[in-house]
Amino acid sequence: MSVSRFPSGTPIALTPLEGLSMTHRVRSAFGRFLVTVAAAAVAVTFATTAATAQQTTGKIEGTVTDQQGAPIANAQVFIVGTSFGAVTDAKGYYFLNNVPVGTYTIRAQFIGYAPTEVRDARVLGGQTLTFNIKMSSSAVQVTGITVTAAANPIVPRDQVTSKSIVDQKTTSSLPVDDVRNVVALQAGVVESGAGGGVSIRGGRPGEANVYIDGTPVRSQNAGSQAITVGTNAVEEASVTTGAIGVEFGDAQAGIISYTTRSGGQKLEGWISYASDEPFGNAISTGVNRFAGSVGGPIPGVTGLRFFLSGIVQGRMAPERGFGWDQVPTYMLGGIDTTLSVVTSTGTQQVVVPRFVQASGQCDKAKNFGFECTGRRFPLNWRTTTQAQGKLSYSYGSGSSASLSFVANGDQGRNWPGTNIADPQLYGGFHNWSRLIIGNLSHSFFKSAERNLALNVNVSWAQDRGIAGALDAASEIGTRYGNSPPKADVSAAVPAETDTATVRM
Repeated sequence: MSVSRFPSGTPIALTPLEGLSMTHRVRSAFGRFLVTVAAAAVAVTFATTAATAQQTTGKIEGTVTDQQGAPIANAQVFIVGTSFGAVTDAKGYYFLNNVPVGTYTIRAQFIGYAPTEVRDARVLGGQTLTFNIKMSSSAVQVTGITVTAAANPIVPRDQVTSKSIVDQKTTSSLPVDDVRNVVALQAGVVESGAGGGVSIRGGRPGEANVYIDGTPVRSQNAGSQAITVGTNAVEEASVTTGAIGVEFGDAQAGIISYTTRSGGQKLEGWISYASDEPFGNAISTGVNRFAGSVGGPIPGVTGLRFFLSGIVQGRMAPERGFGWDQVPTYMLGGIDTTLSVVTSTGTQQVVVPRFVQASGQCDKAKNFGFECTGRRFPLNWRTTTQAQGKLSYSYGSGSSASLSFVANGDQGRNWPGTNIADPQLYGGFHNWSRLIIGNLSHSFFKSAERNLALNVNVSWAQDRGIAGALDAASEIGTRYGNSPPKADVSAAVPAETDTATVRM
């Protein structure tokens, strides 16, 4: 090979063919550069999108060995009832990527060994869980299955942030009616007592990013969280209070993430009812709460599961402290008298309302037939509804898709305060939110060492609300909620009203 050197400043003459060849090479190199930049931009976009959304899946890994600790190659490891499966390599290692959050049964099987199951294996969002499996050799495969309990770690080995994770079992065992109260029990989280949300690390309510099934939920009007999930629909709730990545730059205080439940391996249902009515007016505020859920596999379709849940809660009066059953509160109780006012333009009838004691203790006979309701604050009831649904499907070799629906409703009346004498100024509110989330995790290629997959998260949300004065029909129909106080109507509204004439 010969190399020609030219002195500095020496002109180089190119033939037309040589110039065309060089131009083609330059254009080809430039084209390859553009393709590389475009591919990198697409990769960064997908990576940023996936990183911005909270992960709703986790990873399972481990080794399969015999009782002496020797690795078992080519053993089949799969999650019972799903399409997630893997084959161990020469070292007995296996892994399962993009497994939806939940509790599963992992089974390992190989010719010459009795099948072994690891039950109650908990998968955490964005974390890697290790489950090592030991198999017993058997000359003839028997129908029995060796069962072991999963040793779920308190802190996953790859967790590098200040993060608390609460699973479904813990949530369902706590005496709470709001999932926000579960989050408030974690270190660094304080209940603000306001609709804007909890306070994390001393931040103001609403400064934390909130995610449901990997998608951010934030009201476009108020900027704070506008929708939440019921306590019976939470599979996992996590709170990140420190070491937040740059992709969450708008999370000024922390990150709260909820993952909704999916159907289990068998059809299961749950129902509950709670009330404080039997405890008397000294304690009761008229709370009634109904909750129920059902979920499981859909017959005839392998890997397809569903889950439905709902909560309806009504409260006749807001929660007040000890001793309020002795504090009187008054409300309208009919017409006291009618005055005829003589003005320069004529005579005008003016109705003077009657006020009766509503809360506290009183004598019905001396209260115009009305019974006092003890601790209950009048004209201030509230009803909330929550509904969730999820359809999940696993297919292929470790691919899954899910469609979630979350709906909230909140309506009630506001205490009129200084407007107690004018029902035309009585007000109420009705707020409702809807959220639909789609998640797809498609596996293109999987081997014993690596996996290529695509994760997609899409969502649609709608927040609506109305507040203002109630019309006459709505005001009368919702004055006492569903349980009006007992009263003698003839005493509350006398058949014959006293009249008087006033001259002005």
